[in-house]
Amino acid sequence: MRYPIVSWIFTLLLLLGTVPLAGQQDGKTEGGPYYISLKRDLLYGSASVGSVALGSLLRSRTPDIVLSDLRLGNIPSFDRIATEFSSASARTLSDYSLYASAALPGLLMAGRRSRREAGKISLLFLETMLLNQGLTDIIKSSAKRPRPYVFDDDLDPATIIGGNDRAAFLSGHTSSSAAAGFFFARAFSDYYPASRLKPYAWVLGAGVPALTGYLRIRAGQHYPSDVLAGYALGAVIGYVVPALHRRPPGGRRLTVAPSGGGMYVSYRF
Repeated sequence: MRYPIVSWIFTLLLLLGTVPLAGQQDGKTEGGPYYISLKRDLLYGSASVGSVALGSLLRSRTPDIVLSDLRLGNIPSFDRIATEFSSASARTLSDYSLYASAALPGLLMAGRRSRREAGKISLLFLETMLLNQGLTDIIKSSAKRPRPYVFDDDLDPATIIGGNDRAAFLSGHTSSSAAAGFFFARAFSDYYPASRLKPYAWVLGAGVPALTGYLRIRAGQHYPSDVLAGYALGAVIGYVVPALHRRPPGGRRLTVAPSGGGMYVSYRF
């Protein structure tokens, strides 16, 4: 993403979102398909924030370089088509499609069951976006792949190539869009498993990120492989984070508690 400040806004909101959870008994929030464990989510939240901090640090340390000193190498045949595109309108539209993906989880507030758990959904969503942003930045700063426009033969060899010019792999727009889209589709399916709208939720959740990736290629900002990798990363994170918070079917089967002078043990078959 071009605006790292967004990551830190997510971080602040995540920290604020844990405050009301601190007074809840660990793992005992009632209702809905997800449950919050204070210890577990502090661990997840810390890992997510840590990944953002590390990714931001690594990207800030990517030095500027003169084009003539950059070893461009060869572009794989699969990716060469990206060098033929440079659409400013596609770049703008890719921003809008990213924002649309980020807004998809807001549709969950239209349903009564999910609306009652707005705080819980917000926490899971912020964990998702933070982790995705952090891993995306770490990968970008490690790969340092030049964007397609850097291969333009008309560029002056003395052109300064900044860190963002070497952040093609993987596509941050696509990974963020996919993380938000798949989070929405997974959460909708968990809250409303019998809904006739579930297929449409998955079409939206998977389709908008695909559009974002296509637009990033048309904008000359990414190669197809960047987009595919970004889509895969975001989709996995957006799907897995809700899954990690899924309430076990039927609740806890084994219960152990102190009782009088001994222990009470109950196992539900």
